[in-house]
Amino acid sequence: MALNAPLLRAKGADDLVVFDGVQKSYDGHTLVVRDLNLAVKRGEFLTLLGPSGSGKTTTLMMLGGFERPTAGHILLDGKPVEALPPEKRDIGFVFQNYALFPHMSVAENVAFPLRYRGVRGAEARQRVAKALDMVRLGGFGGRRPTQLSGGQQQRVALARALVFQPKLVLMDEPLGALDKQLRERMQIEIKHLQQTLGITIVFVTHDQSEALTMSDRVAVFHDGILQQLASPRELYDEPANAFVAGFVGENNFVPCTAMRIGPHAHALLESGLSLVGTMPVALPNAAQAMLAIRPERIGLVASGAEGAVACNIAEAFFLGDHTRVDATVPAFGGMNVTIKLPPSTPVPPPGASAGLVLPEQHCRIIAP
Repeated sequence: MALNAPLLRAKGADDLVVFDGVQKSYDGHTLVVRDLNLAVKRGEFLTLLGPSGSGKTTTLMMLGGFERPTAGHILLDGKPVEALPPEKRDIGFVFQNYALFPHMSVAENVAFPLRYRGVRGAEARQRVAKALDMVRLGGFGGRRPTQLSGGQQQRVALARALVFQPKLVLMDEPLGALDKQLRERMQIEIKHLQQTLGITIVFVTHDQSEALTMSDRVAVFHDGILQQLASPRELYDEPANAFVAGFVGENNFVPCTAMRIGPHAHALLESGLSLVGTMPVALPNAAQAMLAIRPERIGLVASGAEGAVACNIAEAFFLGDHTRVDATVPAFGGMNVTIKLPPSTPVPPPGASAGLVLPEQHCRIIAP
């Protein structure tokens, strides 16, 4: 789904959250979220992905009730919630800094939302024990947060968000403070827990690999606009425009003119070379465009091979799981192209001539 989608006034039965024409401005002039139309399905893991200032966190804050939209409506389970305070929305929250009370035990931290809702005594203890068991912290209830590791504290924060059985859980960069290995392990744990419980999660991150690993769908934001909403695989293989193609994964970009000749889409280069590709979002004939192809989709063959595009090897780096090759391509105006090859693939030495294989199914002709 690309930007400028139609308004979502017709709510589907599976839609738990609907943003309908939502806008947000802090100063009355600049829109940090522009005409957002987005539906979150029940039981879905939806990630809001984008760079700093793209509007993703503001969108999450409006859904949580910490910010009010300047225009438009937000529906939760079919009911407008723009005027409701956070505590009236039946939403669980998990933040990057955990927000645990250091003077309380783990069990007391987890029980805090229950106490606020009037659940006490045996029922509260039972729910807390169940929530801690879900995040594999059974038996840790008597400890203080300072006695736990970062990953364990994050699990406590997750248990606290789940203990009152909310309709929706919001997570704002919840793994940002963890080291790489722990972060990757927590990604899998959170995804497994979400699948097991069937809960709906809206997750904010600027980390593309995190979004691809965890999400059912990803909403990519840039400059306050929803650029594309798609599954991780579709987002990676069929980016709607050059921003998405460059932000999600790595891409080579070559300026071109988009042409449709018969059933095929062509990228016409200034050098006169024409390459057949795919056009995920239809562009008018003769429109300025970009040819995008991911480094791992490019093949390297001997110089002069039929159908290959001539190049000159600049340098190569062995990186363990792949070899990264930089090559200059005369037909691309002397541009540098990056190729990622399996580590066992022989690579010509710097200065040698070679050929690039650019499979048409992986050449994307997209808006600049």
